[in-house]
Amino acid sequence: MATTLSKEPSRAEVLEFVFASSRYGNLGLFVGAGFSKAVLNGGEEDIALSWGDLLEATAEKMKIEYAPLKQEGASYPAMASVLCKVHSETNHIPFNESAALLKRTLGAATAWYPAEPERSEFAQYLQALAPSWIVTTNYDQVLECLLSGKSVSLGPNDAFSSSKGVIPIFHLHGTRTAPEDIIITQEDYVALFRPAEYRQIRLALTMKESTTCLLGYGLGDVNVLTALDWSNNVYEKEHGNYPHEVIQVWRTADPSPDPYRSQDGIVIVEVSEISEFCKEYLDATVALKEKRRLRHAELKRIVDLLAASEPATIERFIDDDSWRRKVLRVLAKFSVDLVREFESFLEICFKETCQRSGKNGAFEEYATDLHITLDILTAFPYKSFPPALFPLAAINLDRLASYIGTGKGYSWAANDTWNARKGDLPEETVAELRAIARQYHYSNLRSLLRGL
Repeated sequence: MATTLSKEPSRAEVLEFVFASSRYGNLGLFVGAGFSKAVLNGGEEDIALSWGDLLEATAEKMKIEYAPLKQEGASYPAMASVLCKVHSETNHIPFNESAALLKRTLGAATAWYPAEPERSEFAQYLQALAPSWIVTTNYDQVLECLLSGKSVSLGPNDAFSSSKGVIPIFHLHGTRTAPEDIIITQEDYVALFRPAEYRQIRLALTMKESTTCLLGYGLGDVNVLTALDWSNNVYEKEHGNYPHEVIQVWRTADPSPDPYRSQDGIVIVEVSEISEFCKEYLDATVALKEKRRLRHAELKRIVDLLAASEPATIERFIDDDSWRRKVLRVLAKFSVDLVREFESFLEICFKETCQRSGKNGAFEEYATDLHITLDILTAFPYKSFPPALFPLAAINLDRLASYIGTGKGYSWAANDTWNARKGDLPEETVAELRAIARQYHYSNLRSLLRGL
């Protein structure tokens, strides 16, 4: 399983990576205002508003003229603070009261509910993506409408968790149903960046440990930029054997057909509409699901073979080098699915090889047994080696060590095999074998490993 995309991935590769992340269980969506607009603004009248339009509409409700307040280059939180200040001075009330009114007005102004057929369409998209979590800077509850009964709405003061099978939707800036917790003014943002602030740490770690797909968002929010910076720099030494990327679906009038990476390393996929990417993903999943089905069928076939431990299968594993190594390659990729059955199967194989080599003059059988043991020890990267297989391989190698040599009663073929292949053993694997030899007092194995 690829843990990241290539430097210049194709569109098909991005879609497959998103699919793999979803099936792995660590796909997350970061949803911005553009997503709500895509769901709600397909009719004659635009319902969902951008941040700027939302502030202007809110100012009108608060009976404050918005146009004179606009400042070139000012952020929306800064504009919200100016709006509250003007309202406070105009109405001779404390700033906090004006801020509270602003938040209540924002909550009322974002009472947006998707209608058919858009609701069913976008619900299908989200269900196909099957994210493990969603973070949104939106105050509305459009996502909850699309994932009715399958999600839980969380505010900025809630822990980022949910029960099994339920998608947590974390409203980073608050939700309209709890307007007192809405993050909108400059003062709110200052508090947001206090040391060890939960939501900042949690978001950075979540993005570090996930494939994050940004929908309807332009990376303009300081929360997201900070989280990306933390995940890339503060936690730069933390790595994992899991899919992790940041993929931004960028809406533009003239989209490029090919994805590319930004200067921050983010994979950018350009589209004319968000629904375009979702439809592409739906189409791609047809072939990807079939590919996954065939893989699972192959895995089941191998699991069934190992579980049955038929004499013919045992004989083939022992004598057919090519087939054995093919099975081990599959096991190395999908050890979680296969290792339990393989452990029992391997014990039976080693009993058979022990019986074969116990016959008078069967010195070649020690070489065969050694090949099997070394194939197992070299089939896996050390960090993903199934722990239960190490003792099995070690005890068998300890038994074989008594017969590896060129003197009378030794297997010269096994000696040739050991000299030819001992250099293939990774240094970490040798160290692990030494540790097992010490624990169980395998003196033959300790002698065999001496000098490696």
